[in-house]
Amino acid sequence: MNDETQGVTRPKRMRMALNKLKTEPETFQFREFETTEDHVRGLADAIAAGQTLDAMTVWKRGEGDFVVVDGHHRHAAYAASRHTKAVPVIVHECCEADAMLLALNENTKTKLPMTKTERDNAAWRLVCSDHGLSKAQTVKATGVSDGTVAKMRRARKALEQEDAVLPDTWWSAMREWNGIEPEEWDEDMQEQVIEARAKALDDEIGASLGSMGSRQWEAVARVLERRLSKLTLAYVLDELRQGCEEEEDDFPF
Repeated sequence: MNDETQGVTRPKRMRMALNKLKTEPETFQFREFETTEDHVRGLADAIAAGQTLDAMTVWKRGEGDFVVVDGHHRHAAYAASRHTKAVPVIVHECCEADAMLLALNENTKTKLPMTKTERDNAAWRLVCSDHGLSKAQTVKATGVSDGTVAKMRRARKALEQEDAVLPDTWWSAMREWNGIEPEEWDEDMQEQVIEARAKALDDEIGASLGSMGSRQWEAVARVLERRLSKLTLAYVLDELRQGCEEEEDDFPF
């Protein structure tokens, strides 16, 4: 992100006490999950081993008011490890709109890339914000297509004309919008359905499944075999194979 084009003053590198930093994930965290436990644990182990983590990106909202816009996993890891020393940060002074764009820009560079659903929801949040961002700015910040952002802008206008409360996610917005202006579901809408259901299932069993998979993957395999029909299991394996082929990795089945 270019400081001049985004209206951000030159950032300042410094160290700050952790208790001076706020987190506001409802505004600056654009992922489905605020933090990933395994990633936080790994970072906490690195801190305990004496390693230095990358500086968190911080927005100076006002005097003595500092908000983390990128680095939520690092913040959680410092807290989990009861870190008492000042931590490295890069402080930006700017308006809230530029701080949101800064957070999105940092997320696109992270080692934990945003999913399509997360990018769609981020774009929807920008469209629904009162910051007056252009379609081009939203496309550039989120990586969502020009056509999808245009659809989001139409959806917001239609929902507001019906005095409807704007939903938090693009999937929910599409459901409400379809009630106002019925249209055929495209591939984008189908992907949102799949991701929403996957998130609900992950919320329910994801942590237990991941933990058992790390300790005894055979137990996970047996549960899947018992709970899924042979046809469904075949679909799951085909989907996993396809994903691995796209990444040019070998699949063990």
